[in-house]
Amino acid sequence: MYTCLDGWKVALIRCVIAILHTEIIDMTIKFARAGLLGFISLSFSGALLAENAPILERNQLAIGGGISLNSVGNSVDDEVGFQLFAAYALPTVNVLQYVNSSVELGYMDYGFDGKNTNGIWGNFVLDGSIKSDWGWLARLGLDLGDDSGFMIGAGASYELNPKLSLRVEYVVRDDIDSLQLNILHRF
Repeated sequence: MYTCLDGWKVALIRCVIAILHTEIIDMTIKFARAGLLGFISLSFSGALLAENAPILERNQLAIGGGISLNSVGNSVDDEVGFQLFAAYALPTVNVLQYVNSSVELGYMDYGFDGKNTNGIWGNFVLDGSIKSDWGWLARLGLDLGDDSGFMIGAGASYELNPKLSLRVEYVVRDDIDSLQLNILHRF
């Protein structure tokens, strides 16, 4: 294919193609992230557009926190970390019947010593009831910390009382996977 070109020219062409390929992938990821944040913003804004309504309704707010067992790739060195988060229910965003939606914003420290592995994240969360006090949840969002990129997760919840729930989730990010135990307090 490159018979008329010297070796260094072929190498230069391959390098330019590799750089362009990487830039196209990076731009695609950035556009996808912007689109996801836009979707979350639009979902959230529906609640804000109601006439004479407060900006945030207290009964839609929740706070939570928990611990997590975090692993990087195939590493045998798992670490225990923690997270704190706030959630806001979106009762006007009805994805499916009997499915609730919310947005969550949190901070997580993955617990790896000697590394700056922490940061904020934002997710769109769907949840519903399975049977009596048991429920399910699924999340999709962005980790904007040291493991920047998409995050997706699923888990189960148990309602201790109408204001307090326990959650067990498995969350996958670009580099770090987490098994999490969280508690959620609704106002």
